[in-house]
Amino acid sequence: MKIGIIGAGRMGQALTGLFVEAGHDVVLANSRGPESLAELTARFGEHASAADVPGAVAGSDLVILATPWGRTAAAVSVVEDWSGVVVVDTTNNRTKPGPDGLIDIGDRVSSEVVAELVPGARLVKAFNTTPIPFLVKGLGSSAGEDNAVYIAGDDAAAKSLVGALIAGIGGEAVDTGGLHTGGWLQGMSGPLAGTLEMITPTDARARLAKALEQVR
Repeated sequence: MKIGIIGAGRMGQALTGLFVEAGHDVVLANSRGPESLAELTARFGEHASAADVPGAVAGSDLVILATPWGRTAAAVSVVEDWSGVVVVDTTNNRTKPGPDGLIDIGDRVSSEVVAELVPGARLVKAFNTTPIPFLVKGLGSSAGEDNAVYIAGDDAAAKSLVGALIAGIGGEAVDTGGLHTGGWLQGMSGPLAGTLEMITPTDARARLAKALEQVR
């Protein structure tokens, strides 16, 4: 699979390592241009390369948004047409860990905000509920039974593709529903966010069922 990743910070680098290890080709992009990523991509080997943002999107099977919340709108604005592109939204409306890092978006669901920035894309929320160090330890070559990754989205085929990607790096996707409800459950104000550990799919589904009961 060819994967474009917009954002080369901690999340972008963590996912690049997992995807390259699984044999995928990764194209990284950031706001400073591909030349700034030469040293980084060299560390990941022949399956990693760099491009500008439109170049990372073009021809990719799916695109990962791994940008800080405040930079996401500008990052995606340089792509003229998002129609049909499977986009994985890893972003959270925060500037740093802890309650004082939360960015107030009112009663909106963060992934629905992101979906408006990439009109026509098939958006899937994933990789956002567990801190990066725990995520990396729980997936890839070290993956064990604690390998659940929550996903949400309105497009079944897009979720299936993301689920296959997660399975390929040792995880198991747990579907929380559509972007509105599932995205909220996974979002910063939702009950599934901020788990400081990886958990089993069975435990993840139990937590999901309990969370759904609370919102009914």
